Amino acid sequence: MIKKLKKFNSSKPNFNPALLRLPYMVAFGVIAYILIWPILALSVIQFGFQLFEGIPNARLVSLSNQIVAYLLQIFDYISYKTDQKPYPFSSLPLKTKTKTKSK
Repeated sequence: MIKKLKKFNSSKPNFNPALLRLPYMVAFGVIAYILIWPILALSVIQFGFQLFEGIPNARLVSLSNQIVAYLLQIFDYISYKTDQKPYPFSSLPLKTKTKTKSK
């Protein structure tokens, strides 16, 4: 006899929560992949500022730090370091302190 297919039910005790996490991980992985390209572009632009003005642009450094902090939040979720979903399901990460080179 053919058994009937079981319906997807998250309230059953044998439900695996990893099935709900997988789509989020894939979506955030795609977002992280997309965000890597602006970081690379910002690094080229910063090189231009360093080359022609002698100092990096502070606003671009701040923007880069925010993007990197968000990427870190995504990578922490994808690698199971935390169970808290990244932005927009939680708050944006705070700005990280930047280390400046002393001459």
